[in-house]
Amino acid sequence: MSHKVLVVTGSPRANGNTDMLADAFIRGAEAAGNQVFRFDAGRAQIKGCQDCKFCIGNNGKCNQNDDMQQAYEYLHECDVLVLATPIYFFCMSAQIKAFIDRMYCDIGKPFAVKSSILLTVQEDENPIVADNAVNTYRSIINYVGWENLGIISVPSVHAIGAIAGNPKLVEAYKLGINLT
Repeated sequence: MSHKVLVVTGSPRANGNTDMLADAFIRGAEAAGNQVFRFDAGRAQIKGCQDCKFCIGNNGKCNQNDDMQQAYEYLHECDVLVLATPIYFFCMSAQIKAFIDRMYCDIGKPFAVKSSILLTVQEDENPIVADNAVNTYRSIINYVGWENLGIISVPSVHAIGAIAGNPKLVEAYKLGINLT
């Protein structure tokens, strides 16, 4: 069975380590016959949730007209959501967090997402720096009832391209190719 996959990247830096990790996963997922959509939240214009409750009375439609509208289309189609984020000061990027917060409108019109994956990169060499982001991810998927299909965290990468040759890229590719 093939999947429809939405890969959301949260880095404001194009072609950086987060993108390279996401690209490795995407290559694997596409090679396995999955349909993959990519949304670069880190470079999109996404405002934070205003908690205005407009979505509750309007079948999940958000009151804000920004780039998140395109992502909503994918969220209503895709059964797998992949969040790819750099770790900034022990947390997911603000751009990924804004994307997640704007998923609140799922209350009015449920998304198709059934399972998810987390991909992280960080400058610090200590792997525990990703723990807060991983715990937040686990809390989110437990709350909404998604199945966790995998978590890949890559420490010690900062300069653009520093992840090149890292065995975690192969792991991400394999995670994608095994997505069946």
